[in-house]
Amino acid sequence: MFFYLYLIELENMDSQPKNYELAYLLSPSIAEEEVLTHVGKINALTEESEGTIRRAEEPKKRKLAYPIKKESWAYFGWTTFSLLPETIITLDKKLKENKLILRYLVSEEEIETRPQSLRIMQPRPLSSRRVAPRQKPAEKLDLEALDKKLEEILGK
Repeated sequence: MFFYLYLIELENMDSQPKNYELAYLLSPSIAEEEVLTHVGKINALTEESEGTIRRAEEPKKRKLAYPIKKESWAYFGWTTFSLLPETIITLDKKLKENKLILRYLVSEEEIETRPQSLRIMQPRPLSSRRVAPRQKPAEKLDLEALDKKLEEILGK
């Protein structure tokens, strides 16, 4: 049922190429000198499916977090390419046939648009800034003199 709905979606899609990313793990049994030839074969599979390679990263040997097909090391590489959505299924079938690929993932590449995280503060105009007046140090008050002045003011 799901596959049928997926095919219906593919029929309704426009025929514009989309950007995809292919991440893969190659078997460690491949000699280091031959890794690039296998990457070329993977890229050739993409081009046979009428895709355009945008960028290909050279695989590097990595220790895996857990064994995959009884292998604890693998060459990890990735490629970005443009391809029509209708032909992604044929590329998937071709990648499954390659026995030297331990695991792969084809995903649609999304361009991430982040909102601006920092708020830009506009400086205030100079005229609106208030500067506190300087205060004189507090003088010691004589309580008797203060009482006399109050009596004079109040008229007592």
